[in-house]
Amino acid sequence: MNVVSGRRRGRWVIAVGLFSLAGLVSACSAAGSHLASRPSSGGVASAPLTSTPATPAGEPSLHPSSPLVAQSSCPPASGGTGQSARITDMWLDSASGSDTLVIQFDSAVTYYQLSANPTGTLFAGGGGKGGTFALSGAYGLRLDLYNLNWTVPPGNQYPHCTDIRLSAPPLQEVQEIGDYEGIVNIAIGLDRDVCPTFASLADPPRLVVQFPAS
Repeated sequence: MNVVSGRRRGRWVIAVGLFSLAGLVSACSAAGSHLASRPSSGGVASAPLTSTPATPAGEPSLHPSSPLVAQSSCPPASGGTGQSARITDMWLDSASGSDTLVIQFDSAVTYYQLSANPTGTLFAGGGGKGGTFALSGAYGLRLDLYNLNWTVPPGNQYPHCTDIRLSAPPLQEVQEIGDYEGIVNIAIGLDRDVCPTFASLADPPRLVVQFPAS
């Protein structure tokens, strides 16, 4: 085989590899879309939801806020328990006049903090990732989960991907943007300025974050 032929074959192998990688990424996105349309289970839609009290929460910023950036008016909120646990699943649902983010744990709903993202839907990546993440929508919220048992081999903590698109008003997209030393950062993209309510469910433990659709 001459040198020219070898180079052509090398380029063909690289092209096939890139095509295969793109297929894997598309499959992950497709799984997220399928998940977003899955009916809620365990009485999530009918769960009584109450707002949590506002508490201070830190928020990293990418740059000074611009008047052109849509900023959420939601006050900081927190809740959960002081127990440690591991995330086992995350999905989105749209039913009964609201859009819902559900985060499932193995043993307890850990302590969480919600804060408005000052740069809209452009987020600074959390620990372990860095960089920036641009989500769909106009208004951004950041959900930080603490006391996660990161020493346990995680396996597949997110069977339905870490970037889920619902594309329904108001919830557009949810993405895990950081996971480091027991803290997970989740970005939420909304197409309107609405504030969620929270509920904790048992068997299995779930944090339900519900956004009114009207």
